[in-house]
Amino acid sequence: MYYLYYYTDVKKIIFDLKFKNRKGVSKSLSKYIKTSIDSIVMKEQIDTIISVPINKKRFLERGYNQVDEILKSANIKFESIERVKNTKYMYKIKNHIEREKNIKNAFKIRSDYSQKKILIVDDIVTTGTTIKELENELLENQKAEKVVFFTLTVVREYFK
Repeated sequence: MYYLYYYTDVKKIIFDLKFKNRKGVSKSLSKYIKTSIDSIVMKEQIDTIISVPINKKRFLERGYNQVDEILKSANIKFESIERVKNTKYMYKIKNHIEREKNIKNAFKIRSDYSQKKILIVDDIVTTGTTIKELENELLENQKAEKVVFFTLTVVREYFK
């Protein structure tokens, strides 16, 4: 489930949040997603919301995880998992196979999510490799009952 297509204006807003230290943008974005996420939680009977983590290197550069900031601004309770692999920027990798290699085994989940219905929240889906890796980790290794995704934006080509 997604909120917006990743087009010119939205692309600039997300870029500013992630790369220009405009953390305040998260407050504006949170107003748009709060109702959608609350609705998904009710409809899917979600037990836990997890934000897609950024790696340690990126966190040190930026000082925050943009998804966490959006969720905090929306007053949505969520849990964090760890990104243990310092992956390359996904937007710089065009090849789908290379994206899969980049994100493979990137996450470490310490909590027990067996038999839980999980909502994963991310800011942008381009090819879906990140969410597929998380889905695999949660369903196969954690034995979650169900994994649902919500992203603020999605690239139109994702649906092709």
